[in-house]
Amino acid sequence: MSKTWKVIRIMLKMQYTSTSKNSYAWLYIVAGLFFIPFLGLIFTLYNNLISAIYNVFAPLQQQSMILGLLFVGISIILFITCIVSVLTAFYFADDVEAYIPFPLHPYQILLGKAASPLIYSYLLSGITYLPMMIIYGNISNGSILYYIYGILLFILLPVIPFVIASVILMFVMRYVNIAKNKDRSKIFAGVFSLAAVILINVIVRLNTDESELMESIGQMMQQQEGLLQWITYFYPPAWFSANSLHQAESITGFLFIFLMIILSGLAIILFALLGQKLYLKGVLGMSSGGSGKMSKKKLDKSITSQPIWKSYIKKDLRILLRTPTFLTQCVVQSLFMPVFLLVIFFLDFGSGLTGNITESIPEKNILLILFIVTVFMVSINMTAATAISREGKTWKANLFLPLDQKQVIHCKLIVSYLIGLLPMILLFIIGIIIGLPIKVLMLWGVVFLAINWFSSCIGIILDMNQPKLNWTDEQELFKNRFVPFFGFLMQVVIFGLITIVLWSIDLSNVYLLAVILFAVVLLGIFLAHRYMYKRINHQVFQEINF
Repeated sequence: MSKTWKVIRIMLKMQYTSTSKNSYAWLYIVAGLFFIPFLGLIFTLYNNLISAIYNVFAPLQQQSMILGLLFVGISIILFITCIVSVLTAFYFADDVEAYIPFPLHPYQILLGKAASPLIYSYLLSGITYLPMMIIYGNISNGSILYYIYGILLFILLPVIPFVIASVILMFVMRYVNIAKNKDRSKIFAGVFSLAAVILINVIVRLNTDESELMESIGQMMQQQEGLLQWITYFYPPAWFSANSLHQAESITGFLFIFLMIILSGLAIILFALLGQKLYLKGVLGMSSGGSGKMSKKKLDKSITSQPIWKSYIKKDLRILLRTPTFLTQCVVQSLFMPVFLLVIFFLDFGSGLTGNITESIPEKNILLILFIVTVFMVSINMTAATAISREGKTWKANLFLPLDQKQVIHCKLIVSYLIGLLPMILLFIIGIIIGLPIKVLMLWGVVFLAINWFSSCIGIILDMNQPKLNWTDEQELFKNRFVPFFGFLMQVVIFGLITIVLWSIDLSNVYLLAVILFAVVLLGIFLAHRYMYKRINHQVFQEINF
């Protein structure tokens, strides 16, 4: 067992320890200060939501359904995210086969590789589960046992979804020959996460009869904890977890939490046993990739003389679109929200639900809502925040290209800007479907073009100040860095405050509002460019190291 812990500790050190000599502790301090109001906002939203639902269902003795929804929802989210993280960490990381010659059992390597995806799952659970658990306990006057069980469940919560995702992938990788299609397999794993959520939403919405649903809910409400049973019917661990908290003060709650501990322990044992038999058989041969063929026409076209900056942009786009991790994290992830909204509104089209939006919301508020949604979407786009880090150990080659430093940065800005335009197209389609005023959409489009460039500048500045070039796995750029989150937090907080101020003042002229928003963003672009050029003039390329 001591050898297993050593393997886990070594793998975590290799993945999380920074080799850079530069200290950017101030970034974490500032990010922490920005995170305080953001954390307060999360608690406020959770508190309002849970309080409203609790006040409705508590008189009916069905308030436990909130806990059922909580555990089912988080388990689904964890399962979907684990598919990508597990596949990448277990099979597609560059250092996987390097551990095979060591005197280690397969399950020991597997447990070591599982540490990083589990940490990510715990962070996700901490953001979603812990605030809701605390708020529900405060509203329901939970006892000390409630909070003790709640902490225990936080430790156990990611285990079963993680094991289910891992076992499925181990069987697939063992018995399905995808070694020749390694790159496609990576892309499939990322796109599957997006498609699964959308497909579930479509199936549920198309096969749900509102009258039958209401009748079924009515019948369940006649039973003791009927809604909880109905919600957790297909996932028993959620039933056990919810009951352990709901009945924390009785012996029943203790039995349920004890049962969850046993189930989680059995899941870990199953994970280790199957890993011992299946893991290495799935890993061997994964280093091979697919080979593509190029026609003579394409070959002639690819060697045609063209401007160096154009070639550089094409090179960056190819790396972005052909590297599965970059594609899923930088492109697919930024499209998740607009695609999900597009499906929802498209299925509701003609039902009357979306037809009255423009009548009930003033144009000023519509523009502000679109603005803050835009800020959120462009700030979570990781393309700019990894523009330099994506180069990895090949970054120094930029010093010898026939491009000056400004041209290299401008090319990376253009690539980030082009990727950021994709959500705009989908949002524009959504606006047309739900009948938003064309003039508001046009004004928003102009503001979007500006905010997209500003967000790209911020991402590149942050990546320029603290790049991560010495990575062995592409996932390290997205899971082990605080810089992209800091950029997201900074933009959301600053523009969120501006939106609140403009929302509260008496300003009904939508054209004037658009001019104000555009001017604010232009000011931000001016300041960002000034700082960026100042850094470039100080030979920042030579300062960037491994």
